[in-house]
Amino acid sequence: MDTDRKILIVDDDPIIIVELSSTLKDLGDIYVATSGESAIATAKDIVPDIILLDIGLPDIDGFNVLTEISNNERLRHINVIIVTAHGEFDNHLKSLSIGAVDFISKPVNRQLLEKKICSILINRTHITNTVKIKSQTQLEQLNNQFMNLLSMLTEAVIITDTQGQIKLANDYSKSLFGYKELSDKNINLIIPAEQLTHQNRVDELTDQKDFTPIFRHMDLIKHNGQVIDVEVGISLHKNEMGYLFLYVIRDRFEKKLTQARLLKAALYDPLTGAYSREALEVDLDKTYGKKSNKACYVGCLLDVDRFNELNAVYGHSHCNKLLRDITNELRKLLEKLPLRLYRVGGDLFIIKSIQPIEKVNYAATKEAIQHAFSMLLKNVSQQLEHKLSISGVMSFFSTDILKSGAMLPMLEDAIKSCKLKGNSGELIFVENTNYSRTIKVAELAQSMLSGLNYDTLSVVFQPKVNAANEVDSAEALLRWHSTNPSPLNLLDFIGVAESTGVIINIGYFVLDQVCDMLNAIRQSQPNFDKKISVNLSIRQLADPTLVDTFNAICQRHAVPCKQIIFEITESVMAENIKVLTTVIHDLKTAGFGIAIDDFGTGQSNLSYISQLHLDELKIDKSFIDQITSEDGQYPIVDTVINMAKAMKLTVVAEGVESLSQANYLRAKSCDLIQGFYFYKPMPRDEWLKLMTDDS
Repeated sequence: MDTDRKILIVDDDPIIIVELSSTLKDLGDIYVATSGESAIATAKDIVPDIILLDIGLPDIDGFNVLTEISNNERLRHINVIIVTAHGEFDNHLKSLSIGAVDFISKPVNRQLLEKKICSILINRTHITNTVKIKSQTQLEQLNNQFMNLLSMLTEAVIITDTQGQIKLANDYSKSLFGYKELSDKNINLIIPAEQLTHQNRVDELTDQKDFTPIFRHMDLIKHNGQVIDVEVGISLHKNEMGYLFLYVIRDRFEKKLTQARLLKAALYDPLTGAYSREALEVDLDKTYGKKSNKACYVGCLLDVDRFNELNAVYGHSHCNKLLRDITNELRKLLEKLPLRLYRVGGDLFIIKSIQPIEKVNYAATKEAIQHAFSMLLKNVSQQLEHKLSISGVMSFFSTDILKSGAMLPMLEDAIKSCKLKGNSGELIFVENTNYSRTIKVAELAQSMLSGLNYDTLSVVFQPKVNAANEVDSAEALLRWHSTNPSPLNLLDFIGVAESTGVIINIGYFVLDQVCDMLNAIRQSQPNFDKKISVNLSIRQLADPTLVDTFNAICQRHAVPCKQIIFEITESVMAENIKVLTTVIHDLKTAGFGIAIDDFGTGQSNLSYISQLHLDELKIDKSFIDQITSEDGQYPIVDTVINMAKAMKLTVVAEGVESLSQANYLRAKSCDLIQGFYFYKPMPRDEWLKLMTDDS
């Protein structure tokens, strides 16, 4: 790196700054400014050789920065290259008119930029050395620099006098029109006189001293007779020699090639090569005009499960390869089907039919995607050091749904619902997706974040009975009373509360209500010791103030901690055992009880049950539902009860709805039974009355 060279990058996009810095780091010292004001200040301080300047800056735009630099005696010699996404022709012409030496559109071609910078730096070195050796005048230096820079431009630049005589033409203009030399020829050789009406108004224009630049599309003829489609910008300037016309001519075919390259960059995901989210939007636009009452489009969303964890464990390089492998496998599996693959997020993929699908072909399309999904898991998992899990949802959508832009949010909402129901790692076909429900979920999330209305919440209590049919304890359950008609239910409410983090405060609300109820009973029954179970979520368990806050709530209501049992679902406990060990130990130390809920539905593991010193185990309702007869054989239920007894845990069967289920469980020595057969969840007043009557 030549440390005598200084390159100033002016851009407010950190990604662009990193890319440009990486490309040019070996060419000189890199300096960075993220605003127009700081760019001017830095330039005055270091006087760089080259400035790469973005037009769109947060305070003043790049044109103002360029004007300030051009008007500064110390800075006007600096080579300024405009690097911007705003590649319109008038911006280009304006940049050159103000003082820029070149104009490069984003995304930047690194190789081209590096060569241009090298050429400028070499030219500057050459000029400096020539000055030292031959003592050239400043005018000669600027002239040589100007000529060299003109030769680098990819537009034809021609300067004429007011009569049209060409005083200067860069190399590109000669190449574009096929002439070996253009100097001293008339501009009419290139542009027909009828297109140059401004030349007939020279006296009028020079008197006005305000010539509005002209921009036109023209068909011009090359030396060999070929017609080319160009954009021509014409502006009037004055120097010590008089008035001059500046022509900047751009080949529209080259422009179209550039636009095509930009479009390709936008429509294809750079990591995987799959179509991008922007491409999906373009394709959806194309379907608007296609109407069919008998056909729909298939849409399928795939989501790599626990992708953040994979990133943390295996690293970004591994996971980037995983995404590429998924893309390649899906391409192979779908290549003969009228389906298109898009990557619409970090680990999210969309499969969409290219054409409408008639109802008679629905089943075949579903089976084809299901087969591709199964083969994807099998093939990619074989290439990895770990088993791959992908969740997916699929449905059919009418043209109207696609036109509204609702397909993707509907699929995202559907996959969230499936995961909440425990259907991770599967591809689920959703018969009816509900866009209004998606909107309601979004509205509910915003409402929660703005401030939860606790008047819409209440706590009910479902008793647990012992072998003598006596109420032994109860579970506290949250209820949500929507103020407006809504398709959402309690599970939706809890899911939104989990995703927004509001569930933490809701958990404190539930415990506060439970302790307030217990305090009310203990006013008349000081020895009341029935325990109340309260559910905990993973978001609550991650709260560092959890144990202290629970302690404070119990103390405020004068309720012993031992009367509260916190229930944690087996899946949460098993998947987060290392994280939860400390917090569960702290809860136990404080005197709270711990129960494992929904046992048998997750990753059942005796080791973590014994290491956490649990108090209670609840058999999931799905196993209880299998009990249809007192005389039947239900080995899973028997095994769970025997295992819990051996570990000295209290066994609770939830979801008991029939006498035969209750009798079977009692015969197997199940400690407590909870379900509609005995009691439904009841409001606080009804629960208090039940406790008063029992006493």
